[in-house]
Amino acid sequence: MSSQPSGSYRVPDLLPGTSFDLETEVKRSRFLAFMSRVTSRAEALSFQQSLKKQFPDASHHCLAFVAGPPEGNTVIGFDDDGEPGGTAGKPMLNVLQHRQIGEIAAVVVRYFGGIKLGAGGLVRAYGASVQAACEVLPVTLCVAMATGRAELDYSSEQPMRHLLDSFAGKVTNCHYTDKVVIAFELPDTSKDEFTIRITETLKGQISLNWQD
Repeated sequence: MSSQPSGSYRVPDLLPGTSFDLETEVKRSRFLAFMSRVTSRAEALSFQQSLKKQFPDASHHCLAFVAGPPEGNTVIGFDDDGEPGGTAGKPMLNVLQHRQIGEIAAVVVRYFGGIKLGAGGLVRAYGASVQAACEVLPVTLCVAMATGRAELDYSSEQPMRHLLDSFAGKVTNCHYTDKVVIAFELPDTSKDEFTIRITETLKGQISLNWQD
């Protein structure tokens, strides 16, 4: 897997409500891996339910999801959907996390082929199904952003904007009262350095708050 900038992660390059699929076969059992972009547990579960309705005669509809950036306090989860505990959803989730893909749900629809695979065989089959799909899944790079709010004097607005540009940040909102209040965002990995630089540049004449 190629390297990527620190603080960034990959997300499925799919339109809302669409999915990507890939079929594999192991000892006559068919494994259909479906991927969709999601940002919450509810969206992941809804995706799983939609596939249960689409393939009602399948043996299992196993789920794994990473509903946000792959690192941090992201909501993650999995569902073995009737397979022996730990043999389906968990190995699927392990693949997603290892590949550093976020905002994604994977559902593997299995049609039993008449030959039992055993616990180890199931772990390998479900993991390999998601792995194969990830190899060809269209993805785009997403940079984790930090959002902040600054209150400063009018004379400090242009130095603030200039420094923000140098950190690949942007102003998202600005309004003027007795002070200039600027809402902005910039790559999360630059947050600490930007705080130091803007405080030095404006000689501490700024009220800066970061949003969690």
